Amino acid sequence: MKKLLILKSLVDFIWIVTCIPVIPVLLFIAVYMFIDPSILEIPLEINNSKIEDLGLSLKISTLVLFVIVFIGIYCFYVFRKTLRYFQKHNPFSDFIINSYNTIGNLLVFSGITASVLFFVIKLVFESRIEVSLGLSPYIFIVCLGLFFMVLSEVFKVAKIAKEENQLTI
Repeated sequence: MKKLLILKSLVDFIWIVTCIPVIPVLLFIAVYMFIDPSILEIPLEINNSKIEDLGLSLKISTLVLFVIVFIGIYCFYVFRKTLRYFQKHNPFSDFIINSYNTIGNLLVFSGITASVLFFVIKLVFESRIEVSLGLSPYIFIVCLGLFFMVLSEVFKVAKIAKEENQLTI
């Protein structure tokens, strides 16, 4: 249980230091970029490609990127909540099973969306098609999402086995 306490402490630290401050900053930028578009005039560089302001397409791309970041923050929040159930010695609750499945689905969605977004950014802003079949962080996000979905299934099978074991005694 000492490892669980260390994990919960690290997750809480990351939540307090990074996630809580990022939420209002991104919300402010998302609203302010429609009020004063000059905020997007700072030179952006994504995957070694410089992006110049193309108006509405840059705003839409930025909003989609913000949604992907908010999905990641929400997944981290749900993971943080599931650690509380582990601390209460209730690992086979329906909440944990459903949470891991939700985290998995959202991570797969955000990984695929991010890879499509950056493909479209290259296409729109640089007028070139580039397909990378190597390692990318978006593939790791999809793999992590699939891992959480498998973990959900494992906990579901373990819960059924535990219930059957309690009935046979």
